[in-house]
Amino acid sequence: MCGRFSLSTPLTDIAAMVESEPLSDVTPFEPSWNIGPRRWVPVISQTGPDSERNVPRHLRLMQWGFRPSWAKPSNREPINARVETVQEKPMFRASFERRRCVVPANGWYEWMTTPNGKVPFFHQQRNGDVSYMAAVWDGSYAEEGNVETFALLTTEANEDCRDVHHRMPVLMTVSELEPWLANGTLPQPLHPGTIDRYPVSREINRTETDHAGLVLPLKTLFDHEYGA
Repeated sequence: MCGRFSLSTPLTDIAAMVESEPLSDVTPFEPSWNIGPRRWVPVISQTGPDSERNVPRHLRLMQWGFRPSWAKPSNREPINARVETVQEKPMFRASFERRRCVVPANGWYEWMTTPNGKVPFFHQQRNGDVSYMAAVWDGSYAEEGNVETFALLTTEANEDCRDVHHRMPVLMTVSELEPWLANGTLPQPLHPGTIDRYPVSREINRTETDHAGLVLPLKTLFDHEYGA
């Protein structure tokens, strides 16, 4: 999975859909259509800041880019973790066991390599629902204080997505949140026909660009040629 996604649904709506305590007013989040690494984004958790278990489900902000508690800040903090190996990798193993979370999104971006260069595609639930992406997190101390960071879990792309990119986020339904957050039970693979994807403007390549037009379909001859 490439490193961008969008989240524009009001967080109060998401909190209601997942039966979660809302994000604190002290840590607001503005809708964004171009969320990249190192951004602070809302996650859904049932684990407290000190790894307390079985706390009420809630939303809180974490930084995208995983930093284990024992590591120093780095410019190479991973934003993704492969679901096939996350339980074995020393970097992620303890977080998979004790610090799981879910990142809500309206969709994510992948780049297809074509004769005309890399073309961004936006991916979203075909029924228009919010996507819930599995993730693991950890807390570490930095100069700015305690920092909580996360990595998204990725898996092999399903039939809807693999012609654009060979990896995709691990997605789950609302009913699969509890087994994942409480016990680490991974969701079922997505059935074909679940995800829509289409080309969008290369404006998304500029991290400082952020507006609702970024997710609008780009209608060109490319659509027909590459099956968008």
